[in-house]
Amino acid sequence: MLWYRFWLETRARFLTSLATVTIFCGVFVYHAEGLLRPQWKSGFNRLLFINQQFLVIMWILACVLLGMGGIVREKAVGTSSLTLSLPVRRATVLGVRVGVGLAEAIVLGVVPWLTVFVISAWAGMPISITQVGSYIVLLTGGGLVYFAMAVLVSSLVVGEYTAPAVAFGVVLLSVLVFDNWIPRFNAWRLVTGDFSIDRKTFLLGKHLPWPGILASLAVAALMVLASMLVVERREF
Repeated sequence: MLWYRFWLETRARFLTSLATVTIFCGVFVYHAEGLLRPQWKSGFNRLLFINQQFLVIMWILACVLLGMGGIVREKAVGTSSLTLSLPVRRATVLGVRVGVGLAEAIVLGVVPWLTVFVISAWAGMPISITQVGSYIVLLTGGGLVYFAMAVLVSSLVVGEYTAPAVAFGVVLLSVLVFDNWIPRFNAWRLVTGDFSIDRKTFLLGKHLPWPGILASLAVAALMVLASMLVVERREF
């Protein structure tokens, strides 16, 4: 019941985001490939790297929107009585919501790249499936920290519009702070592939930055855990 309920709650946001990022990536790569010659391998690989930059921006925006909602928002708009009356813990409710959002976030990362893979193969400029998989792993592995950040903000901040505004502000601030003062720990550079790309061939390295990806996942897990503790102890 809870899974289906949260699917219905996020369905419009998810499907709209999925259509937007998929169509954008497909059209962008298809149009750009028409300007390249088959022998321009480095140019084609650079195109894929640029596609990842655009996809990361749209994917993070979509993940922040998917992370919004929950009991705190329901309380703000006066619809939390049904959720609070369910015979389950609040942490369980949040856990199910996070599970639905994680599945949607992963699909948002996989489908656009599969679309690019198919379009490139059809245009006679096939991509290595290893490169596609690496971009997906960087995006969904290193980027889920932004989704978890949105969940934490939505658990702390009251207001249907205030929470998304704060979440987007936190994302922007974190990018600026880490990029200027702690670049080695910048999750944005991690998910875009900036730490992994070969600047001559524009191919991702064979060895992905797994310490960074695992660290990002660990921080995301801690944020979700913190969100559960906040929701459990909060007065409604």
